[in-house]
This record gives sequence, C-alpha cells and structure tokens, in this order.
Amino acid sequence: MSSLRIDPRPGRDERGIVLAAALLFILMTSVLVLTFLTTTTGERSQSSNVQTAKISLYAADAGVRAQQQKLANLAQVKLDSCLTNWTVTGATGSIVKNPQLLFPAGILGPAISASSTNPPFTATANITFSNAAIADTAQVYNYLFNITSTGTVNTSGKRSVQSQGLLRVSATRGSFADYLLFMDQFIMPDGSTIWFTSSGSFDGRVHTNTFFRFAFKPTFQDQVTQVNANATYYNNGSPVSLNANNNGSKDVPNFFGGYLRGQASVPLPTNSYNQQGAALGINPPLAAGIPPTTAQVNTQLGLGSGTLTPPNDIYLPHSGSTLTGGIYIQGTVDKVKLWADTLVNKQYYQFTQGSTNRTIEVDPVNNTTKVWNALSTSGAPTTTYSGVPPNGVLYTKGSITSLVGPGRTGAYVNSAMAENTKLLIAATGDVVINSDLTCDSFNNKNNVLGIYSSNGAVRIGTSAPNNLNVDAFIMAAGTTGGQFTVDNYGSGSGRGSMNLRGGVVAKYYGAFGTFNSTGAIATGYSRNWHYDRRGLIPPFYPTTTRFDADLPSARTMAWKEI
Repeated sequence: MSSLRIDPRPGRDERGIVLAAALLFILMTSVLVLTFLTTTTGERSQSSNVQTAKISLYAADAGVRAQQQKLANLAQVKLDSCLTNWTVTGATGSIVKNPQLLFPAGILGPAISASSTNPPFTATANITFSNAAIADTAQVYNYLFNITSTGTVNTSGKRSVQSQGLLRVSATRGSFADYLLFMDQFIMPDGSTIWFTSSGSFDGRVHTNTFFRFAFKPTFQDQVTQVNANATYYNNGSPVSLNANNNGSKDVPNFFGGYLRGQASVPLPTNSYNQQGAALGINPPLAAGIPPTTAQVNTQLGLGSGTLTPPNDIYLPHSGSTLTGGIYIQGTVDKVKLWADTLVNKQYYQFTQGSTNRTIEVDPVNNTTKVWNALSTSGAPTTTYSGVPPNGVLYTKGSITSLVGPGRTGAYVNSAMAENTKLLIAATGDVVINSDLTCDSFNNKNNVLGIYSSNGAVRIGTSAPNNLNVDAFIMAAGTTGGQFTVDNYGSGSGRGSMNLRGGVVAKYYGAFGTFNSTGAIATGYSRNWHYDRRGLIPPFYPTTTRFDADLPSARTMAWKEI
C-alpha cells in the first residue's frame, strides 16, 4: 500500500510571493510606526508650546499683581509719613497736601519696578493723581495706574499684558471705640493719685493724655500710649519718673503690644451736638461743633418753628408715618428700660418722666415701630409708624436717673439688646446704670450698645446687682466730673466684679471700690473689663480728631494681552 507524502517547503515560484509579502508587511509596519512617532512628537511639541505660552501668560499676570502690591506698599509708606507730619504740624485740613506729587511722574524707577525669576516676569508702572474727597470722617485720594508686565519662559515663551486700575489711598478718623481704656487725665476727679498694679490686666488699647503710674507688674495685651515722655514708677514707695518701659526689676509692666510715650494728644469731644442732630433727624447733618437752634429742634419734633424750649417729653421725630431720626427726650428722664424679645428679635424701650410713661416696640422684621402711652403693651398701640428709627440714637437733653435692663431670672441675665440692634444712648448729664445691660447672642456680632455722657459722668447706682454685667462702650466726657464710677463705692460690703465687654473713655479715672489688706474686695466692685473685639461701633459714637491710615488698595479696572 503506497502513502501520500506532503512536502512542506514552498515551491520555487511560491517562495518569491512569500518573500514579497513579508517585505510588504515590514514596510507597512515601518510606515505606521513612523507615522505614529511623527504624530506623537508633533503633539508633544504642540502641547509643550501651549503649556509654555500658558506659563508665560500666568507669569505676566503675576507681575501685574506684584507691581500692584509694590504700589500699595509705597503708598502706605508715603501716607504714614504725611500723617505723621499732619499730626505734628497742627492736624488740620488735608493730610496729603499735594496729592499729585505723592508719586513720581512718569514710569516709576527700578526700585518700584517688579521682577522675578520664579515665576519669570518683569513689570513696570506709571501712576497719576485722579481725584480726592476730603470729609470730616475720612480723606480719600484716588490714583490711576497703568502696569505693563512680560512673562518669559525659556526662549520660546513670551507673553505681555497691560493692566489699568485704581489705587485708593485713604485715612479714616479714629473712633473712641478703639480703646479699652482711655483716660484724658490719669488721676481721680479730686486729684488723687492712682496706679496700675499687678492685679491689673488689660486686653485692649490704653491711652492717656498725661502719663501713667505703674506699680510692680501690671499686664497690657495691646498697645499702651501716653502724651508725656516720662512715666512714674512706684519704686517700693519712693516714686521715680523715668523715660523707660520699666524701673529695673522693681516695677516691670508687661507691654505685649508696646508702650509708646511722647504721642500726640487725643482730645475728648466737647459736646454731643452730632448725636443730638442724629436723634432729631436733621438732614443734611449740621457742621461739626454747631448746635441745632431751638427753632430747628421744634421743627424736627413737629412743634412748629417757635423759639421756646420744647416741653419735656419723649419724642420720635417723623414725617407722616415714617420715622426720620431716633428717640429724643427733652429734659431729665427718671427711668429708661431696655429689653429684647429674643424669640422674634424685637427691641423694647420703656420711659418714665414724671407722670409721662411711654413704651416703644421696634420690630425690624415687620418694619414697624409701635408706641404706647403706658408702661404696658397689652392694649392697642397709640401710634404705629412704618419703618424703624433709622439713626440708632436715644438722646436725652438732660440726665438719665436710672438706666436698666430686664433684670434677672434667678441667676440668668436676661438680654437688654436684641440681635441686630445698634444703639447709642447719649445724654448731656449723668447716666446711672442700675442693672445688667447685655447683648443677646453677643458672639453673633450684630448688636452693640454705646453709653455717652457729654457733660457728666456714667455711674453705677446703688440699686445695681452684685457681679454686674454690661456689654457697652462707655464714655463720660464731663470737664469737671467726667468719670465712670460706682456710687458709694466706699460703703457697705463687696459687690463682686463689674464685668464689662466693651471699652471705657473718661476725663478722669473713677473709683470702683476698696480692698482689704489681703487684696480682697472690701466695698464696691472689682474691674473685670475686656475689650469688645467684634469690630462693631455704636452709631454716632464720638470720633477722635486723629486719622488712622487705611491699608491702600489697588483694584484692576481693565486687563488685556498686548
């Protein structure tokens, strides 16, 4: 039986075809690989170029920002210098006397040009004066800048941009609410000497227009300033006057915020005309230091334009059913009570003046103000106004014999100030505090109280409870008795701490209590005062004659690539 044998080798003609096919396959593969490599290289190159261009543009923009910051820094230095000169030479008029000369003309020199290697850019700028606004509360100087910046990456990436904008240089009149403790004269009203001692700890700014006396080791967390060059140190009972921060190892105050002597005097306000005008709703406001005439007062109170002193009463200046000012009281008022409806954030005021009683409800949610001619809100209101008092000032042309809050429920202190209520209580005479006055939800930072006696004292009365709590900025500017003090501070027994969150400004340092030989309270209160750092200022709280330089700001108005 024969078998069939298959020869696996191609024939001679078939061998040529296989070889050609193999060569063709290798050629096609090479072409595909070459095409892929070429495409990949091109895409990488294109991607690299795009990335380089982006980095160059970002670098150019960084140059704009850096140049803006340099302009702002230069403006800060120049404004500080002008402000120092303005203070030394009389503190009147414009702080920047020639604003067009504040910056050099043309492109600013190399010292102001910005450059960097990471990111890589160079930037130049020119700046010109635009306009100024000089007001009682602020001075503003506007400048127009033009910045050109180029970002360069390697040798292939280069982009340039141009930015135009506004540089604002300004100074704002300081507020007396900047201080935890401000004593025009660091003595008591009768001339008695006082000392800061080791028991004193102050967490806000402290200032006097004279000089301080230090014994042992008081602590100051913020800046301390005084007008005189020397301070007095206790020196173990043999006081010495030194131009120094301490008296060797005997009297060593902690000045964690610095201690500056030889500073400019900051005079107290001499009147409350500004606050009176605000409560009356006089618009435009009166010029500084100018009192409203009797005719103006009568007109604002709806009593005609006569020249007779208006009758004692509690008024809400208004036009029709719309309130135009604050709350205005003619004559001394026997009692002013504040309390908050903490559920719906309504603010209540209650007044007693002789036989006159008044209760006022301010409802910001429904935008209404209701008035009852009684010490109750049980019946229908006597009058309802649309809106709420717009100026936030309760002004008394006289004294407030008793200023109180809602009292306590057991150990709980009920709130006097509703959320979102900002109020200044101003009086020409004394203001006597007879209970806690606290802000509801203090840490929400939306309510604040000021108490200001322009020609008297702010006193804590004999009816005030032990461990009194007050959230307020307090000012007593009376030229003869302007002090924050405690009535009968040397009588009776110790009343605990007077707990203040706010600040105190006064003509003199008022007495609060006495201590026994061990340092414990014998009579009156100890001071437990803490500065209110929420950044709130009561409406129309007095401002200082000093201006504080604001941080200059550069704002871009136009940006383009060139």
